[in-house]
Amino acid sequence: MAQQSQTFSHYKQRNTFKGLVGVSPNGAVTFVSDLYPGSVSDKEIVLHSKVLQQFEPGDLILANKGFLLHDVMPQGVSVNIPPFLSRKQCTKPQVIETTRIARARIHVERAIQRIKLYKILDFVPTYYRGKANKMFQLCACLTNLQNPVIKDVDLNTQQRLHSSKDFTQ
Repeated sequence: MAQQSQTFSHYKQRNTFKGLVGVSPNGAVTFVSDLYPGSVSDKEIVLHSKVLQQFEPGDLILANKGFLLHDVMPQGVSVNIPPFLSRKQCTKPQVIETTRIARARIHVERAIQRIKLYKILDFVPTYYRGKANKMFQLCACLTNLQNPVIKDVDLNTQQRLHSSKDFTQ
């Protein structure tokens, strides 16, 4: 019962596990943490998983609004979080920044969704809970064997983009 109460997520209103997934700019899964009870905070997972030790100065982390990590970031590593709505309406710079972040985050969301699509993760019976970390990590690895999340731009398209005179800001 104690373990079951730890896995209860008030956000999802059911028992869950949480994991941290790192995704590269090209959409490949590059880091997968162990699973944690659903009640554990995102910040605790980041600290416990030791993912911060993988970053180098100049790296950028895209995160959800709930990831309040600025105080634990390694020197030179930036966190990009969508701006919080401080007024009834976003300012024009906030809209531009939010749109820019959302364009990059969609690839992260797609990579995570690919992991979630493995039905074996939908329900982990009690007798397999000791293997849940390995199941999660294996499913994450298998996503890298699928077609890329971001399609490579072919050479002709690149040449057209570079020769185009019609640019908007």
